[in-house]
Amino acid sequence: MPHNRKTRKVRGSIRDNSRNLSVRMTEEQYQRLRQYMKLTRLNSTAYFCSLIRGDDFRGRSPKLNHALHTSVNMIYSNVRQIARHQYAKKLDTEAVAKLDFLMDKLCEEVYLLAAQK
Repeated sequence: MPHNRKTRKVRGSIRDNSRNLSVRMTEEQYQRLRQYMKLTRLNSTAYFCSLIRGDDFRGRSPKLNHALHTSVNMIYSNVRQIARHQYAKKLDTEAVAKLDFLMDKLCEEVYLLAAQK
């Protein structure tokens, strides 16, 4: 017989959340806290528990990742155009090769940075 009630998530052990914490802060501190929580996508309880445990925080901002990739792609495209120009190769072939190498390295590092979990 199908039912419409949501099933509860089964947890291994019951957590003792009997302690409550009240924190006083300035409006500026509160806004900064909200920004941090938004980047980590955690609510205040999970954020403070993670902070107390000493967890590493990794921001997850799709807008930032998109802006980062867009900016790097624009720089990469411009440098490629310059490096492929016939006069650039005539002026300094070794510098153009280094520029190509550095652009590839930049793209690789941005990819690794965005792929961190």
